[in-house]
Amino acid sequence: MQLIGFSATGWESWDVARQPLIRNRMPVLIDDDLRFEDAPGAPRPTVFVNRWLRELPLNGAPATRTWQNSASCLRD
Repeated sequence: MQLIGFSATGWESWDVARQPLIRNRMPVLIDDDLRFEDAPGAPRPTVFVNRWLRELPLNGAPATRTWQNSASCLRD
């Protein structure tokens, strides 16, 4: 499993309508095969974990270090 920090740099070239609403440096967990679904409509656990991570600032954890620590624990 890979742990990356999100960056919106270059989002204009991503073929999306607007800039993603994900905060910079927000941790994102990705399976080693780079897939988020096992089949259409069958999301992997990383989808739910990443949603939980994105909601941390709204749930009283505004510090980037808290996000990183939480993501590292989940990855391990």
